[in-house]
Amino acid sequence: MLLTLAVVFGLIMGSFLNVCILRIPRNESIVWPGSHCSRCGGTIVWYDNIPLVSYFLLKGRCRSCSGEISPRYPLVEALTGLMFGVFFYSLVLKAGVPLSVYAAYCLLGCALLVSSFIDVELYVIPNEITYLGMVFGPVFSFIFPALHRPPGSYVAVGAMEVGRWDALASSLCGILVAGGLVLMFVVLGQIALRREAMGMGDVKLMGMIGGIVGWKLSVMVFFIAPFFALLLSLQLLLRGQLEKGHKIPYAPFLSIAALVAIPLQGPLIRFLDSRIYIFSLLWS
Repeated sequence: MLLTLAVVFGLIMGSFLNVCILRIPRNESIVWPGSHCSRCGGTIVWYDNIPLVSYFLLKGRCRSCSGEISPRYPLVEALTGLMFGVFFYSLVLKAGVPLSVYAAYCLLGCALLVSSFIDVELYVIPNEITYLGMVFGPVFSFIFPALHRPPGSYVAVGAMEVGRWDALASSLCGILVAGGLVLMFVVLGQIALRREAMGMGDVKLMGMIGGIVGWKLSVMVFFIAPFFALLLSLQLLLRGQLEKGHKIPYAPFLSIAALVAIPLQGPLIRFLDSRIYIFSLLWS
């Protein structure tokens, strides 16, 4: 029942994220006016605004003007519901993660979804999201230091406690390491290609991720993201749609990598720790 409630709440949140995706890049209020058709301006009544259900009942058309409703709306709702459900199952039910930590990861996931869909459409990542996210990470970490406990310690007897200041330091370190990794590639890409390979929006997005997941998991996110980008690039190349100078928004790949890494953080961080240990032995 709790898992079902998590999914339903995710679907509802996905409906709100659609509003954010549409209005934030246009500098419009996400609160007022209420939901309305972007074509005819007609008010959308509550029974036409039920996540997923209304889209299929209306057959993807506006009730007022019969204009086509973008399939992005049910897609965002479905992805948000899936994310809330997977996080709840893998983190809360399986790993014993506190609800405060679950909430932080869900909020991060929402910010990543909004940023990704805006980046795909407009090739821009809103500062309103990334700056707020980079402030949210340290503040939330200080209030709920469990966000930076070692993976697997939530249900262990005598789990190592993390102090507020330690959690704050971990969050700030995550911002610097995660953002610094992408910034390094921005500079190297500029030198090697003599054009912008990645934007500063990606740097800030990665900093937002690092502030919540910490530096270790953000390192894994950084190295996982190119694999998703490579899959898309190969697909476009095989279709003949990838041309020289073709721009590919990178926020979706960072977001996918983060959303995959969060429920798998235990084995991923242990993998990184083992590599660090091996390199330390070789270095010594």
